[in-house]
Amino acid sequence: MAEPRTYAELQACLLAWLDDSAANVNPAECIALAERRLTRLLDTPDMEGKTTLAADSSTIDLPEDFWAMRDCSLATGAGSALEPTSPAMLRTAFPGNRPGCPKVYALSGSSLLVGPAPDAPYAITISYKQSIPALSDQNPTNWLLAKHPDLYIAASLAMAEFRGWNDSRLPMLKGWYDELIAEVNDAGKRARYAVGTIRMRARVTDGSAMTPRAPGRPAPGTAA
Repeated sequence: MAEPRTYAELQACLLAWLDDSAANVNPAECIALAERRLTRLLDTPDMEGKTTLAADSSTIDLPEDFWAMRDCSLATGAGSALEPTSPAMLRTAFPGNRPGCPKVYALSGSSLLVGPAPDAPYAITISYKQSIPALSDQNPTNWLLAKHPDLYIAASLAMAEFRGWNDSRLPMLKGWYDELIAEVNDAGKRARYAVGTIRMRARVTDGSAMTPRAPGRPAPGTAA
């Protein structure tokens, strides 16, 4: 079977690997569980997002695909990075009756909290880790399926174990699954940090400094 490129093809591929379309396995459920676990385990540039939020109150809705914060700062102004803190510390340090320019932020559920409460409308830019876009009939593909269909297959098959598929292939499957995750994360590190060998460049000269001079002979370019 060719590598799956769509949600429907991935489901058909899973059933083919399980070799039993009547088994007590729901491919859609296995795929959804795999996506949640892969969101926790993967860390690649494909999962990096950036957006600007309107901050006209101390509580701001985060994007639906938000998973973890990378950076949070005012959209304009030097030295505008907001410092992370806990919701309790933020509320203690910045009571609601003392508005000002936001200086710190905290995360609470699906909300971004800033302190002090804005004294005027501000724009806050966040860089964050995105969750993997869930596959569905309405969203038949995503970056992970396009780039790493083998990982999607392995992760979804691993989830099938919890629905009753259990045989001697499981240890091999887990090893394959873990190896693919490591490979994708390593590739992500190389792409993010452009890891490579540092090469030193030799300085080219005309060689005059290396030419021995006879005693009493002046150096080139100097008066005799």
